[in-house]
Amino acid sequence: MKWQPEFVYKAKQVIVITICWMIAGIVLELNNAVNYDPATGKHFLHWIFGKNAFEHLVITSIGPLAGGLIAGSFIVFYQREKVKGKTYLQKLFIHSLLYIFFVTLFIVIVGIIGAFFGPSNISFTQKIKSDLISLRVLRLLLNWYFIVILTIFILDVSEKYGTGILKNLLLGKYFEPVKENRIFMFLDLTSSTTIAEQIGDDKYFRMIRFFYSVANQAILKYNGEIYQYVGDEIVVSWPKHEGLHGANCLRCFTAIMDKVEENANIFKNDYGVVPQFKAGIHSGDVITGEIGITKKDIVYSGDVLNATARIVSLCNQYKQKLVVSEVIYNELKNTKGYRFNYLDSPVLRGKFIKLALYSVNPA
Repeated sequence: MKWQPEFVYKAKQVIVITICWMIAGIVLELNNAVNYDPATGKHFLHWIFGKNAFEHLVITSIGPLAGGLIAGSFIVFYQREKVKGKTYLQKLFIHSLLYIFFVTLFIVIVGIIGAFFGPSNISFTQKIKSDLISLRVLRLLLNWYFIVILTIFILDVSEKYGTGILKNLLLGKYFEPVKENRIFMFLDLTSSTTIAEQIGDDKYFRMIRFFYSVANQAILKYNGEIYQYVGDEIVVSWPKHEGLHGANCLRCFTAIMDKVEENANIFKNDYGVVPQFKAGIHSGDVITGEIGITKKDIVYSGDVLNATARIVSLCNQYKQKLVVSEVIYNELKNTKGYRFNYLDSPVLRGKFIKLALYSVNPA
């Protein structure tokens, strides 16, 4: 069975949430196990479940494991889509209600499991009560509330910055500018101004938003990173080795065409038009670095971006949907399923050196 790229992407998010919650659960339990005896003035470790620290941590990790898989899946696959468009306070209220339900459920599950391994000199009911009705449980509820809210916040921020960008920001990877060799694809809608005039600005914006969501499925599938949305243009990027692997940069464009074709009836019925688009692909060195004070971002700077923008602008002149530079042609000219044709070697606007261009079409 072949999974949809969007499903795979969200499934990875659930796995990361589960792992992070299990680590957070272990850290919290280690912290909560540390107690202080005023009579002796000494600290000591107290484990509630099981006979030792290992059994206690295994039992208490069941909650974060189940929570990550079940509640994490609910948040990623369902809840976040349903609350889009609501205010932050509305989201916080909804998240809080769901948090109370899920966390209470999993604390009860852990309490029941822990009761089976508790002292045998008291009844099962008494063990359940002592495990669940305590200040320890209240502390857990408060701790996990902030963990869940932080998780949802990080998901929102990650979605805003794009795949991989938030991770690089947090790790400080680009705090100092570095040189990278990357592939860029500038994908631009054709006749966008005319379409906007025909269907109106409001419907055009909704059409663009739907087009982006459709294109995003193909971009995820072929490991592209969305660098920018510039009006009606998407700038997609790959590290060079990733973009060349399996001809990802070419197959991404083809997949976007296929996705738009699959959704042609929706475009036609809802927006009155099926969008057409063109793209230019080029590769080269860029300087990658973090900029901004009150708003940070990771930007690419280099001649390759300007050249790619010029290439996509020539698609109409050559009457082609996809035009690539000689750099890309030399790397992928033997790719099965594609036909390359030499177009021209123009001096791109603002340049002094000719750059050979090639059209790419399905073979």
